Amino acid sequence: MTAISTFFRLLLLISFVPALISTDTVFDVELVHRDSPKSPLYNSSMTPFDRLQAAALRSINRASYIDKRIAMKTSVDMEIDIRYDDGEFLMGFSMGMPNPQSVWGMVDTGSDLNWVNCVGCQCFNNTAVLFNSSASISYNKLSCFSNECRSLSQGYCSTDRKCQYHYSYGDGSNIDGILSSDTFTFTHLDISIPNVVFGCNSRSLSTLGDDWGCFIGLGPSSPSLINQLAPKYIKKYFSYCLNLLDGGYGSRLFLGQSKPTVAGKATVTPLMTNDDFYAVQLDTISLPGEFDIEYNTRRSKLRAGNIIFDSGTVMTMLDNQVVDELVSELTNYVTLSTVTPVGIFKLCFRVRSTEQEETLPGLWFSFAGQLGDFRVSPENLFRWLGNNVKCMVIRGTNGIQVFGNVMQQDVLVGHDLEKMELTLIEKNCTELYKPY
Repeated sequence: MTAISTFFRLLLLISFVPALISTDTVFDVELVHRDSPKSPLYNSSMTPFDRLQAAALRSINRASYIDKRIAMKTSVDMEIDIRYDDGEFLMGFSMGMPNPQSVWGMVDTGSDLNWVNCVGCQCFNNTAVLFNSSASISYNKLSCFSNECRSLSQGYCSTDRKCQYHYSYGDGSNIDGILSSDTFTFTHLDISIPNVVFGCNSRSLSTLGDDWGCFIGLGPSSPSLINQLAPKYIKKYFSYCLNLLDGGYGSRLFLGQSKPTVAGKATVTPLMTNDDFYAVQLDTISLPGEFDIEYNTRRSKLRAGNIIFDSGTVMTMLDNQVVDELVSELTNYVTLSTVTPVGIFKLCFRVRSTEQEETLPGLWFSFAGQLGDFRVSPENLFRWLGNNVKCMVIRGTNGIQVFGNVMQQDVLVGHDLEKMELTLIEKNCTELYKPY
């Protein structure tokens, strides 16, 4: 009877193996901002100003996390104080066969492990749908002798020789589970990928924030999602286009590469990795004809490059001395009256009309390479914080410098992990909804 059951199980699994996928394929996935009404983390009681303030505070937490992890030289997210609520964009997808279960996963370009809270999980303040692994015929627990387990720094053998893991957070929270694999289906694409490795959490206890139940890592090392998909299904390339306005609609993640996703005038600069974050070399920040601030001579805690490109940090974090110089130069250049800095914002202007708003400048960020010049638009440099008040979204730090996602708005940010290049192309994200 067991043999017959196993036979039909295998037969059913084979029927779900995807057809051969060309490596020119691009998986086009919708990203949903955490403050969008479509998000499971949406809080309808917050005003736009509340959300910007909260996002700015998350930036500080995120930058502190990056600083600690690089200082500790670890690629393991959960060995240190990473907060559950410090993510920005989620993607919807499904797991399991024959009846895929819908899941929301927070996307992070600075992490490698994918994980999800599973049915039976002892989860703190859980508001997400739990994955029922027993309902999936394609679910598999990985052996502690598997290569995937051996590459997991916190993996060890359970009593039944499965790959178990335990991570502790700096605040006393912890997470436990079994390294597993299952079929992932990209929502709206009708494409299923078998044997995707992830952590199936049996315990997820946090003392901070919300627990959205799932995490998708897009870092440069295995077992991140991009490393599992490439080169078998796609080229080792991914890009994203973020829309932080209009309720957070219109953001996209492209896994793989094709001509439509890379068309346009591009800024190209060498891409480097630091403890599973993506870094580049910033040389100067300028307003042509007005000022030019040298950046490549500033101190950097990174082994390669001097600033991290991060989808999960909202504000841009630059060296305190550089920010002080920027504040001084922009205050002298802009004719509008300044407002006493609000909260963690360093420079704010009183803006009472469209004509006054148009006097706010953009800035040129010149990265290494012949095609490294990139202009940050005024809309991405200054954001409304209150009535008639616009503030610069750059904050000073003594730690790691980070190029935040507000300054990446309506920019297609491409990561070529073969050529090791970062590409920036101005795009209207809402126009990228069409399938490729």
